[in-house]
Amino acid sequence: MPDELKTFNEYILYGDEINFNELLLKANNYPMMGDRQLFLVRDSNNLIKEIDKYFNKLKSIPKTSLIVLFINDPNISKKTKIVNYFKESGRLINFKKIYDNQLHNWVIYISSRYNFKLDYKTSQLIIELTGNNLSKINNEFEKLSLNKKDSLGINEELILNHFGINNEYNLFELQNQYGKRDLMKVLKISDHFSKNPKKYPVQVVLMNIYNYYLKIFQIQSLKKLNDSEVSKQVGINPFFLNEFKNASMNISMKETVKTLNTIKNYDLKSKGINTLVQDEKILKQLALEILG
Repeated sequence: MPDELKTFNEYILYGDEINFNELLLKANNYPMMGDRQLFLVRDSNNLIKEIDKYFNKLKSIPKTSLIVLFINDPNISKKTKIVNYFKESGRLINFKKIYDNQLHNWVIYISSRYNFKLDYKTSQLIIELTGNNLSKINNEFEKLSLNKKDSLGINEELILNHFGINNEYNLFELQNQYGKRDLMKVLKISDHFSKNPKKYPVQVVLMNIYNYYLKIFQIQSLKKLNDSEVSKQVGINPFFLNEFKNASMNISMKETVKTLNTIKNYDLKSKGINTLVQDEKILKQLALEILG
């Protein structure tokens, strides 16, 4: 769809705001000036439930109309009637979630489309906040792009503020303070996380700390390799490698193994196994046991 015709011939609709009769009525019109008109129907899960009633009517719409139904249904492939219809009269495309290790490159790519330059740390902080939600990440960059007055003044601080990322309280900073063995700062951040369990679920925090110490253990095991080889083997971006190496020198390999087992134990406690410890106290107790 050429940009100059989108205003006339591209429609963004929502499945919970429109029914099939209304959609068909729109699609049976002809495009203005251009050769095609495009109907993007988001959140079509409810709409798709009644699609079998409209198969014949859908086939009768002009070829100049293209309807795209966005469905979030992992079981769609089991609905034979719908699948067969789309095989015959359209196309069914499955867009799988990308893997977590691909998110960084995707965030960098999207930010560059809006003329923003991010370093690795900023992209990881954005991922920490948004998770594997590509639409949310794209929408936030789009809003930031629309609100910027010029190409200047767009810096890391502005992006972090826009995404609502706290520079003092985040998983990266918690890792960093564990690496420096700064008990007071670890307790401060842990207390903040414990008071915001929806944003920082205890098991997510524990998994993050475990993965951090696992990387330290791997670095300690690869002393004979150069930085480039270590970075590749452990899966650490070179931007962060020195921080991990410094942390690995603040603890012995024996202590690292003990710490990993301690975190595993607290993960079981967080799931209520063999413990009476409350969730809000788990992170504090973990910090005291590792660093106290």
